[in-house]
Amino acid sequence: MDVHLKNLFARFHEQFGSGPGLGPGSGTCLMKVEGIVSPFIKSIYRAAGALYRTDPWKRLRPGNLFGLRVGKDSDWSGKKQPFPCVQFVGGDAGDLGFHMFRSENDAQRMTGSRETIWVPNVELLRVTYELESLMFSSNKKMIRSLSLEVSGADRFPVIDVARCSSSGGLQFRTPTLEELRFVYAAMKAISLVHPLLQRDNGAGAKWSRVVYFEPFIETVDVQWPPEMSKGNDLVAVTVSHPPGQGYEEKAISTANQPPPSMRNHPRRRPL
Repeated sequence: MDVHLKNLFARFHEQFGSGPGLGPGSGTCLMKVEGIVSPFIKSIYRAAGALYRTDPWKRLRPGNLFGLRVGKDSDWSGKKQPFPCVQFVGGDAGDLGFHMFRSENDAQRMTGSRETIWVPNVELLRVTYELESLMFSSNKKMIRSLSLEVSGADRFPVIDVARCSSSGGLQFRTPTLEELRFVYAAMKAISLVHPLLQRDNGAGAKWSRVVYFEPFIETVDVQWPPEMSKGNDLVAVTVSHPPGQGYEEKAISTANQPPPSMRNHPRRRPL
């Protein structure tokens, strides 16, 4: 078999159609991001590697959605969080990585029982951990020329933004510099707080294989590397499960109620 065809077949066998995910990598390369510098890329790869080694896929499945808030809304274009909802995919099968959505509603619409559902005009950012041997040549060259950190088991992160077209196909683009800053803060925070999740043994059917977790919210301070800093060295990142859990509770009147558990309020941890 031709070497190119063998490589293509291996990519599809590794990633396509075997579980949640959007199939093989799109070939995007961070070197093509406007305004990016080498230290920025190295910081992204270090954060991705640190998250990978915490093995969130051991417990988390696509149905376990997380809310994410990085700094203030005014810190971002359009004065809103770029991708405030996160899910991990690949714990059972399919692409090993995580998806970041524009809203919790988008995440729910695209999450099927066994597959990722393609919903027209929904955009998501995805980070997929690919085997180096199956990556596009542009990413291989970047990894070697910059001596980028391996995540584990010969895998490196590939980051792109996917959009499901109205015709049923997929369109991909390279993430912007701002979107990469958001992903960096998300990876740093989630790698620290997801091990704190406590299993809720009373939730769900007894025969279900899905793991449920108790409501959760944590705030950590993430330090920006020099090449990402915009005047502030630290940014507060809040991770919640389910998404928005902590913010909704703040709107509930506490009159004549006992003091709520500290578990339902953000606790700041240094990172």
